[in-house]
Amino acid sequence: SSTAKVITSMADQAWVAEKAIGYLQSEPNIGGMELLKKLQAEYKCTIGYDTVQKGKERAANMLYGTWGKSFQNLFNFKAEIDKRSPGSIVEVDVKREKGGVYFRRFFMALKPSIDGFLAGCRPYLSIDSTHLTGKWNGQLAACTALDGQNWMFPLAFGFFGTETEENWVWFMQQLHKAIGHLQTLAICTDACKGLENAVKIVFPQAEQRECFRHLMANFK
Repeated sequence: SSTAKVITSMADQAWVAEKAIGYLQSEPNIGGMELLKKLQAEYKCTIGYDTVQKGKERAANMLYGTWGKSFQNLFNFKAEIDKRSPGSIVEVDVKREKGGVYFRRFFMALKPSIDGFLAGCRPYLSIDSTHLTGKWNGQLAACTALDGQNWMFPLAFGFFGTETEENWVWFMQQLHKAIGHLQTLAICTDACKGLENAVKIVFPQAEQRECFRHLMANFK
């Protein structure tokens, strides 16, 4: 119809952003394709997927702020955790360069997780990281324990740029702040040299073990 044609001509990124705000408020994790279908069904128009994605990003920026500016909230987040959950370890590491302050690394272990590990878990930790593939690249590192029933028990996690020895040493130092010096402790890794060396430096008394899945993969 002529009405559909008029709406279609108006369906640019700004128009999509205006209409997408309501959807994002009720469904913050709505995907681009689902949003596209909802807009086309409600407004009887044809919109390109790229237009919807960029419009959705605009709407998210209006609601929540930009990804870049969100890093500024990390310090407020740390202060709130320190206030609400004393004994938690939250560290934000930054670098100062050319008059600016830039995010470098992050670590968090909440007090209930620390207490749960020390009081009710085996003296065993599995530590590894995986690639972040979204807008900001880097590594998501995690430290997981096992409870008395062999269920996984999350202890700590963090973010850093790459799997260098320096970054792993920093991560392990924060972990040491959380759990202290344990005479009996086994740490399982994927045999990444940077991580193995970091364990030796920060937890020299710990027994090192290698993830069996990674070990098997090395034989293929």
